[in-house]
Amino acid sequence: MSAIPATPLVITATPTLFHEDESLNVEATRAHLTWLHERGVDALFPVGTSGEFTSLSDEERLTVLKIALEIFPADAVYVHVGAATAHQAERLVRDAVAAGATRMAAVTPFYQPAPEDQVVEYYRRLVAAADGRALVFAYLFEARTSTVSRPEILGRLAEVGVAGVKLSGESDASVQAYLEAAPEGFAVFSGNDVSFGWLIQAGGHGIVSGVSSAYPEAFSGLRDALIAEDSSAISAGQARVEEAVSAVRAGSLTHLKAGITARGFAAGPVRTAVAPTSANDRAGIEALAARYAAEA
Repeated sequence: MSAIPATPLVITATPTLFHEDESLNVEATRAHLTWLHERGVDALFPVGTSGEFTSLSDEERLTVLKIALEIFPADAVYVHVGAATAHQAERLVRDAVAAGATRMAAVTPFYQPAPEDQVVEYYRRLVAAADGRALVFAYLFEARTSTVSRPEILGRLAEVGVAGVKLSGESDASVQAYLEAAPEGFAVFSGNDVSFGWLIQAGGHGIVSGVSSAYPEAFSGLRDALIAEDSSAISAGQARVEEAVSAVRAGSLTHLKAGITARGFAAGPVRTAVAPTSANDRAGIEALAARYAAEA
C-alpha cells in the first residue's frame, strides 16, 4: 500500500448529514456520497472536523464509514479515527479495519496539549492497532487541538510507521516547512482549500477539502488542469476554487450544509454550537449552486 498518490488528489472532507432531529440521515448520506463519486472527486475524508466527529458516537462514525465503503474503493476512503485518547482511537482503528478500511487519519490528542513524545507514542499505538492492514496518517491541527507539532516531527512519525500527514490551519509558508521536512515516501496533504494549486506545485500530494462537499466541480477541474500542466486552465480553475471557498466562508459548517442543501441533499442541522448562515450568504450559496447545475 503506497502512501504517495500517483496524481494530485481531491479528497472531500464530508459533513455528516442529519435529520432535523439531529439523528444520522443514512439515506441522504448515501445519496450525497454517490453524487460526489459521480462528480469526480478522488476520495473521501469522512467523520473528521467537517464531519463534526466530536459530536458523533463511535457507532455513528462507523456507520458513515460503511456507507462510504459501499460507494468508494477502500483505498479512496481516509476515515478519521482520531480521539482525545489513544485508548479510544485504537478501538476505532480496529473497528474501521474490521469494516474494510485501508486508509485512516487521526487528529492528535486534544484538549490537553500533548508533548511531542506523547504524540509520537499515540501514533505508534494506532499503527500497531492497524496491524499492517491499513495506512495511518497523522492529522495536525494546532488551532483546534492545542497540541503543537513542529515540522521535524514528521521524521519521527515516519519511524513509527505513519504514512503521511494532513495539515490544517497552517499558512502556505508553514506548509512549505513541513514539505521540506517530510521524509521520502511520506504523503503531505493540506486542508487549506484555496491553496490546492499552490500545494501541488510546491510538491504536496492532495487537498482535503470541505468546500468540495458542496462544489466538487471546482476542485476536480483544478486537479485536471494541474495534471495537464495547462497554465490558463490552472488560472481559471483557481478562480473557481476561490469563488467556492468564499461562498461557504472557507468551510463554515453551517455554510457547507447550506451548500449541500442547495445541491439537492437534505444536509440537516449542525449539532455543534456554531453561528447560523445569514440570508444573504444563503442567497449567494444558492446562486452558485444554480450556476453549477446549469453547467451540468
